[in-house]
Amino acid sequence: MENNNSIGIDSEQLYRLQVRQLRDYAMFFIGVDGRIKTWNKGVEHLLGYTEEEWVGRDTSIIFIPADKAVALRESEMDLARQNGCVSDIRWHRRKDGSELFANGVMSAVYDAPGTLIGFTKIISDETSRKQLEDSLLESNSALEQFAYAASHDLQEPLRTIGSYAELITRRHGSELGEEGTQWLAFIIGAVARMKALIENLLNYARVGAEKEPPVCLSLDQDVETAIGQLSGALQEADAAVTHDPLPAVVAAHSQIVRLFQNLISNAIKYRSPDRKPTAHISARPEGKYWVISVQDNGIGFAQEYADSLFTPFKRLHGREYSGSGVGLAICRRIVENHAGRIWAESSVGEGSTFHFTVPRDLQTEDQLAHP
Repeated sequence: MENNNSIGIDSEQLYRLQVRQLRDYAMFFIGVDGRIKTWNKGVEHLLGYTEEEWVGRDTSIIFIPADKAVALRESEMDLARQNGCVSDIRWHRRKDGSELFANGVMSAVYDAPGTLIGFTKIISDETSRKQLEDSLLESNSALEQFAYAASHDLQEPLRTIGSYAELITRRHGSELGEEGTQWLAFIIGAVARMKALIENLLNYARVGAEKEPPVCLSLDQDVETAIGQLSGALQEADAAVTHDPLPAVVAAHSQIVRLFQNLISNAIKYRSPDRKPTAHISARPEGKYWVISVQDNGIGFAQEYADSLFTPFKRLHGREYSGSGVGLAICRRIVENHAGRIWAESSVGEGSTFHFTVPRDLQTEDQLAHP
Protein backbone atom coordinates (compact mmCIF):
# COMPACT_ATOMS: atom_id res chain seq x y z
CA MET A 1 0.00 0.00 0.00
CA GLU A 2 1.28 3.47 -0.85
CA ASN A 3 2.43 5.56 2.12
CA ASN A 4 0.56 8.88 2.07
CA ASN A 5 3.07 10.43 4.44
CA SER A 6 5.45 11.85 1.85
CA ILE A 7 7.34 14.09 4.31
CA GLY A 8 9.07 11.21 6.02
CA ILE A 9 7.83 11.60 9.64
CA ASP A 10 5.28 9.61 11.56
CA SER A 11 1.94 11.01 12.70
CA GLU A 12 3.05 11.46 16.31
CA GLN A 13 6.01 13.55 15.28
CA LEU A 14 3.81 15.56 12.94
CA TYR A 15 1.35 16.23 15.76
CA ARG A 16 4.14 17.39 18.05
CA LEU A 17 5.43 19.76 15.38
CA GLN A 18 1.97 21.18 14.84
CA VAL A 19 1.52 21.79 18.57
CA ARG A 20 4.99 23.28 18.88
CA GLN A 21 4.46 25.77 16.04
CA LEU A 22 0.94 26.87 17.09
CA ARG A 23 1.03 30.59 17.98
CA ASP A 24 -2.54 31.43 19.00
CA TYR A 25 -2.66 28.98 21.92
CA ALA A 26 -0.07 28.44 24.63
CA MET A 27 0.13 24.64 25.06
CA PHE A 28 2.46 22.93 27.51
CA PHE A 29 2.91 19.96 29.84
CA ILE A 30 3.30 20.29 33.62
CA GLY A 31 4.81 17.63 35.86
CA VAL A 32 3.20 16.49 39.10
CA ASP A 33 5.65 18.80 40.90
CA GLY A 34 4.18 21.81 39.11
CA ARG A 35 7.21 22.38 36.89
CA ILE A 36 6.86 23.03 33.16
CA LYS A 37 8.18 20.32 30.83
CA THR A 38 7.33 21.53 27.29
CA TRP A 39 6.96 24.74 25.28
CA ASN A 40 5.35 25.92 22.05
CA LYS A 41 5.32 29.12 20.00
CA GLY A 42 2.07 30.17 21.68
CA VAL A 43 3.90 30.42 25.03
CA GLU A 44 6.26 32.99 23.54
CA HIS A 45 3.51 34.78 21.59
CA LEU A 46 1.04 35.05 24.48
CA LEU A 47 3.26 34.99 27.57
CA GLY A 48 6.63 36.22 26.30
CA TYR A 49 8.87 33.29 27.34
CA THR A 50 11.42 31.62 25.09
CA GLU A 51 11.84 27.88 25.43
CA GLU A 52 15.01 28.31 27.52
CA GLU A 53 13.26 30.73 29.87
CA TRP A 54 10.15 28.58 30.17
CA VAL A 55 11.00 24.90 30.56
CA GLY A 56 11.82 23.92 34.13
CA ARG A 57 10.04 26.88 35.73
CA ASP A 58 7.19 26.49 38.20
CA THR A 59 3.88 27.18 36.43
CA SER A 60 2.93 29.54 39.26
CA ILE A 61 4.92 32.25 37.43
CA ILE A 62 1.84 33.03 35.31
CA PHE A 63 -0.63 33.33 38.20
CA ILE A 64 -1.64 36.56 39.92
CA PRO A 65 -1.63 37.88 42.56
CA ALA A 66 1.97 36.81 43.19
CA ASP A 67 1.44 36.10 46.89
CA LYS A 68 -1.26 33.55 46.04
CA ALA A 69 0.29 32.14 42.85
CA VAL A 70 1.49 28.84 44.31
CA ALA A 71 -1.82 28.27 46.11
CA LEU A 72 -3.73 28.94 42.88
CA ARG A 73 -1.51 26.53 40.97
CA GLU A 74 -1.98 23.83 43.63
CA SER A 75 -5.74 24.35 43.63
CA GLU A 76 -5.94 24.03 39.85
CA MET A 77 -3.86 20.84 39.85
CA ASP A 78 -5.95 19.34 42.67
CA LEU A 79 -9.19 20.04 40.77
CA ALA A 80 -7.77 18.53 37.58
CA ARG A 81 -6.63 15.49 39.57
CA GLN A 82 -10.10 15.05 41.09
CA ASN A 83 -12.22 15.81 38.03
CA GLY A 84 -9.94 14.93 35.15
CA CYS A 85 -10.21 18.41 33.69
CA VAL A 86 -10.67 21.96 34.99
CA SER A 87 -11.15 25.27 33.21
CA ASP A 88 -10.93 28.84 34.38
CA ILE A 89 -10.87 32.33 32.97
CA ARG A 90 -8.72 34.80 34.85
CA TRP A 91 -5.93 37.34 34.63
CA HIS A 92 -2.44 35.88 34.10
CA ARG A 93 1.01 37.47 34.28
CA ARG A 94 3.31 37.75 31.25
CA LYS A 95 7.11 37.71 31.47
CA ASP A 96 7.27 41.53 31.21
CA GLY A 97 4.81 41.93 34.10
CA SER A 98 1.83 42.94 31.97
CA GLU A 99 -1.44 41.07 32.39
CA LEU A 100 -3.27 38.74 30.05
CA PHE A 101 -6.92 37.79 30.49
CA ALA A 102 -6.94 34.17 29.39
CA ASN A 103 -9.13 31.11 29.26
CA GLY A 104 -7.20 28.10 30.55
CA VAL A 105 -7.99 24.38 30.41
CA MET A 106 -5.94 21.88 32.44
CA SER A 107 -6.30 18.11 32.00
CA ALA A 108 -4.77 15.35 34.08
CA VAL A 109 -2.60 12.85 32.13
CA TYR A 110 -2.14 9.20 33.20
CA ASP A 111 0.17 6.49 31.87
CA ALA A 112 -1.03 3.03 30.80
CA PRO A 113 -1.06 1.57 34.35
CA GLY A 114 -3.14 4.55 35.50
CA THR A 115 -0.47 6.55 37.33
CA LEU A 116 -0.75 10.34 37.17
CA ILE A 117 2.27 11.66 35.24
CA GLY A 118 1.32 15.31 34.93
CA PHE A 119 -1.05 17.80 33.33
CA THR A 120 -1.57 19.44 29.96
CA LYS A 121 -2.61 23.06 29.84
CA ILE A 122 -3.99 25.15 26.98
CA ILE A 123 -4.34 28.94 27.27
CA SER A 124 -6.13 31.25 24.84
CA ASP A 125 -6.05 35.05 24.90
CA GLU A 126 -9.41 36.60 25.86
CA THR A 127 -8.08 40.08 26.69
CA SER A 128 -9.85 41.84 23.80
CA ARG A 129 -13.16 40.25 24.72
CA LYS A 130 -12.68 41.19 28.37
CA GLN A 131 -11.91 44.80 27.44
CA LEU A 132 -15.01 44.93 25.25
CA GLU A 133 -17.16 43.49 28.05
CA ASP A 134 -15.74 45.99 30.54
CA SER A 135 -16.40 48.81 28.09
CA LEU A 136 -19.99 47.66 27.61
CA LEU A 137 -20.48 47.35 31.37
CA GLU A 138 -19.15 50.87 31.83
CA SER A 139 -21.46 52.17 29.10
CA ASN A 140 -24.43 50.34 30.60
CA SER A 141 -23.63 51.78 34.01
CA ALA A 142 -23.47 55.27 32.55
CA LEU A 143 -26.80 54.74 30.80
CA GLU A 144 -28.36 53.46 34.02
CA GLN A 145 -27.16 56.55 35.88
CA PHE A 146 -28.46 58.78 33.10
CA ALA A 147 -31.86 57.05 33.10
CA TYR A 148 -32.02 57.39 36.87
CA ALA A 149 -31.10 61.08 36.84
CA ALA A 150 -33.30 61.95 33.86
CA SER A 151 -36.29 60.12 35.32
CA HIS A 152 -35.82 61.82 38.67
CA ASP A 153 -35.50 65.29 37.10
CA LEU A 154 -38.60 64.77 34.96
CA GLN A 155 -40.82 64.24 37.98
CA GLU A 156 -40.90 67.86 39.15
CA PRO A 157 -42.02 69.54 35.87
CA LEU A 158 -44.53 66.75 35.34
CA ARG A 159 -45.89 67.30 38.83
CA THR A 160 -46.23 71.01 38.05
CA ILE A 161 -48.16 70.34 34.83
CA GLY A 162 -50.53 68.00 36.62
CA SER A 163 -51.07 70.36 39.54
CA TYR A 164 -51.89 73.36 37.35
CA ALA A 165 -54.18 71.30 35.12
CA GLU A 166 -56.13 70.17 38.19
CA LEU A 167 -56.18 73.73 39.55
CA ILE A 168 -57.60 75.09 36.28
CA THR A 169 -60.23 72.35 36.31
CA ARG A 170 -61.34 73.21 39.86
CA ARG A 171 -61.33 76.99 39.49
CA HIS A 172 -62.34 77.54 35.88
CA GLY A 173 -63.91 74.26 34.77
CA SER A 174 -67.34 75.84 34.40
CA GLU A 175 -65.91 78.54 32.11
CA LEU A 176 -64.15 76.13 29.77
CA GLY A 177 -67.17 74.25 28.60
CA GLU A 178 -67.44 70.55 27.93
CA GLU A 179 -64.70 70.46 25.29
CA GLY A 180 -62.18 72.42 27.38
CA THR A 181 -62.88 70.28 30.43
CA GLN A 182 -62.36 67.15 28.34
CA TRP A 183 -59.00 68.44 27.07
CA LEU A 184 -57.83 69.10 30.61
CA ALA A 185 -58.94 65.59 31.58
CA PHE A 186 -56.76 64.25 28.75
CA ILE A 187 -53.80 66.24 30.11
CA ILE A 188 -54.33 64.98 33.66
CA GLY A 189 -54.69 61.40 32.44
CA ALA A 190 -51.53 61.68 30.33
CA VAL A 191 -49.63 63.12 33.31
CA ALA A 192 -50.75 60.20 35.48
CA ARG A 193 -49.57 57.68 32.85
CA MET A 194 -46.27 59.52 32.44
CA LYS A 195 -45.71 59.56 36.22
CA ALA A 196 -46.26 55.81 36.35
CA LEU A 197 -43.91 55.32 33.40
CA ILE A 198 -41.19 57.42 35.05
CA GLU A 199 -41.57 55.57 38.33
CA ASN A 200 -41.19 52.25 36.55
CA LEU A 201 -38.19 53.57 34.63
CA LEU A 202 -36.62 54.60 37.94
CA ASN A 203 -37.27 51.14 39.36
CA TYR A 204 -35.70 49.57 36.27
CA ALA A 205 -32.60 51.77 36.59
CA ARG A 206 -32.31 51.10 40.34
CA VAL A 207 -32.00 47.36 39.77
CA GLY A 208 -28.68 47.97 38.04
CA ALA A 209 -27.54 51.04 39.97
CA GLU A 210 -28.18 49.89 43.53
CA LYS A 211 -25.74 47.39 44.97
CA GLU A 212 -27.14 45.14 47.69
CA PRO A 213 -24.88 42.47 49.21
CA PRO A 214 -26.22 38.91 48.89
CA VAL A 215 -27.21 37.09 52.06
CA CYS A 216 -28.51 33.66 52.90
CA LEU A 217 -32.29 33.94 52.82
CA SER A 218 -35.38 31.77 52.82
CA LEU A 219 -37.50 32.09 49.69
CA ASP A 220 -40.50 31.10 51.82
CA GLN A 221 -40.06 34.28 53.85
CA ASP A 222 -39.51 36.42 50.77
CA VAL A 223 -42.71 35.11 49.18
CA GLU A 224 -44.64 35.83 52.38
CA THR A 225 -43.17 39.35 52.47
CA ALA A 226 -44.23 39.92 48.86
CA ILE A 227 -47.75 38.59 49.62
CA GLY A 228 -48.00 40.90 52.64
CA GLN A 229 -47.03 43.94 50.58
CA LEU A 230 -49.68 43.01 48.01
CA SER A 231 -52.41 42.26 50.56
CA GLY A 232 -54.64 45.13 49.45
CA ALA A 233 -54.54 44.16 45.78
CA LEU A 234 -55.04 40.49 46.64
CA GLN A 235 -58.11 41.25 48.74
CA GLU A 236 -59.58 43.53 46.09
CA ALA A 237 -59.18 40.83 43.42
CA ASP A 238 -60.22 38.03 45.82
CA ALA A 239 -57.02 36.29 44.78
CA ALA A 240 -55.32 33.32 46.45
CA VAL A 241 -51.54 32.82 46.46
CA THR A 242 -50.06 29.55 47.71
CA HIS A 243 -46.60 28.04 47.69
CA ASP A 244 -44.80 24.78 48.31
CA PRO A 245 -41.84 24.67 50.73
CA LEU A 246 -39.13 26.73 49.04
CA PRO A 247 -35.34 26.49 49.40
CA ALA A 248 -32.86 28.82 51.05
CA VAL A 249 -30.50 30.59 48.66
CA VAL A 250 -27.86 33.31 48.73
CA ALA A 251 -29.34 36.40 47.09
CA ALA A 252 -30.16 40.09 47.42
CA HIS A 253 -33.21 40.21 49.70
CA SER A 254 -35.03 43.30 48.41
CA GLN A 255 -34.54 42.27 44.78
CA ILE A 256 -35.97 38.80 45.34
CA VAL A 257 -39.00 40.27 47.16
CA ARG A 258 -39.53 42.66 44.23
CA LEU A 259 -39.22 39.74 41.81
CA PHE A 260 -41.99 37.81 43.56
CA GLN A 261 -44.10 40.98 43.87
CA ASN A 262 -43.92 41.62 40.16
CA LEU A 263 -44.75 38.04 39.19
CA ILE A 264 -47.65 37.79 41.64
CA SER A 265 -48.93 41.24 40.57
CA ASN A 266 -48.79 40.04 36.99
CA ALA A 267 -50.99 37.06 37.89
CA ILE A 268 -53.55 39.36 39.54
CA LYS A 269 -53.54 41.97 36.77
CA TYR A 270 -54.05 39.53 33.89
CA ARG A 271 -56.74 37.48 35.61
CA SER A 272 -59.60 35.82 33.81
CA PRO A 273 -63.00 37.49 34.40
CA ASP A 274 -64.78 34.17 34.86
CA ARG A 275 -62.71 32.63 37.67
CA LYS A 276 -61.07 33.51 40.95
CA PRO A 277 -57.42 34.44 40.34
CA THR A 278 -54.83 32.10 41.82
CA ALA A 279 -51.06 31.81 41.80
CA HIS A 280 -48.95 28.93 43.05
CA ILE A 281 -45.19 29.02 43.61
CA SER A 282 -43.05 25.88 43.55
CA ALA A 283 -39.39 24.88 43.28
CA ARG A 284 -37.45 21.98 41.88
CA PRO A 285 -33.70 21.25 41.65
CA GLU A 286 -32.19 21.08 38.19
CA GLY A 287 -28.43 20.55 38.06
CA LYS A 288 -26.68 23.45 39.76
CA TYR A 289 -29.85 25.54 39.92
CA TRP A 290 -33.18 25.81 41.63
CA VAL A 291 -36.02 26.35 39.15
CA ILE A 292 -38.69 28.52 40.79
CA SER A 293 -42.09 28.53 39.07
CA VAL A 294 -45.00 30.94 39.49
CA GLN A 295 -48.14 29.46 37.92
CA ASP A 296 -51.38 31.41 37.51
CA ASN A 297 -54.82 30.76 36.02
CA GLY A 298 -55.13 34.04 34.15
CA ILE A 299 -55.87 34.96 30.55
CA GLY A 300 -52.51 33.69 29.26
CA PHE A 301 -50.90 34.66 25.97
CA ALA A 302 -49.72 33.08 22.73
CA GLN A 303 -46.41 31.28 23.31
CA GLU A 304 -44.86 32.99 20.27
CA TYR A 305 -44.73 36.22 22.29
CA ALA A 306 -42.98 34.66 25.30
CA ASP A 307 -39.51 36.06 24.58
CA SER A 308 -40.67 39.63 23.92
CA LEU A 309 -42.47 39.83 27.29
CA PHE A 310 -39.23 40.69 29.07
CA THR A 311 -38.37 43.62 26.78
CA PRO A 312 -38.80 47.04 28.49
CA PHE A 313 -42.10 48.76 27.61
CA LYS A 314 -43.33 45.78 25.59
CA ARG A 315 -47.04 45.17 26.17
CA LEU A 316 -49.23 42.43 24.72
CA HIS A 317 -52.51 43.91 25.93
CA GLY A 318 -54.24 47.27 25.58
CA ARG A 319 -55.00 49.94 28.16
CA GLU A 320 -57.76 47.82 29.67
CA TYR A 321 -54.86 46.45 31.70
CA SER A 322 -52.82 49.02 33.62
CA GLY A 323 -49.04 49.11 33.52
CA SER A 324 -46.12 50.30 31.43
CA GLY A 325 -44.50 47.02 30.38
CA VAL A 326 -41.49 47.41 32.69
CA GLY A 327 -42.37 44.92 35.44
CA LEU A 328 -41.20 41.79 33.62
CA ALA A 329 -38.10 43.59 32.31
CA ILE A 330 -37.24 44.33 35.95
CA CYS A 331 -37.77 40.64 36.74
CA ARG A 332 -35.29 39.67 34.05
CA ARG A 333 -32.65 42.12 35.35
CA ILE A 334 -33.04 40.78 38.88
CA VAL A 335 -32.73 37.16 37.76
CA GLU A 336 -29.70 37.91 35.57
CA ASN A 337 -28.11 39.76 38.51
CA HIS A 338 -28.33 36.42 40.32
CA ALA A 339 -26.66 34.42 37.52
CA GLY A 340 -29.98 32.91 36.44
CA ARG A 341 -32.44 33.08 33.58
CA ILE A 342 -36.19 33.63 33.28
CA TRP A 343 -38.75 32.38 30.78
CA ALA A 344 -42.50 31.90 30.45
CA GLU A 345 -44.88 29.22 29.20
CA SER A 346 -48.50 29.94 28.34
CA SER A 347 -51.44 29.50 26.03
CA VAL A 348 -54.38 31.83 25.52
CA GLY A 349 -57.09 31.32 28.15
CA GLU A 350 -55.11 28.66 30.03
CA GLY A 351 -52.99 30.73 32.41
CA SER A 352 -49.24 31.27 32.46
CA THR A 353 -46.21 29.90 34.27
CA PHE A 354 -43.13 32.02 34.80
CA HIS A 355 -39.93 30.12 35.60
CA PHE A 356 -36.65 31.53 36.85
CA THR A 357 -33.45 29.94 38.08
CA VAL A 358 -31.24 30.69 41.08
CA PRO A 359 -27.90 28.92 41.66
CA ARG A 360 -28.06 26.30 44.41
CA ASP A 361 -24.52 27.03 45.59
CA LEU A 362 -24.00 30.78 45.21
CA GLN A 363 -21.35 31.84 47.69
CA THR A 364 -19.97 35.26 46.85
CA GLU A 365 -20.98 38.68 45.67
CA ASP A 366 -18.45 38.30 42.86
CA GLN A 367 -20.52 35.45 41.47
CA LEU A 368 -23.58 37.69 41.44
CA ALA A 369 -21.71 40.34 39.53
CA HIS A 370 -20.13 37.92 37.02
CA PRO A 371 -22.59 35.16 36.08
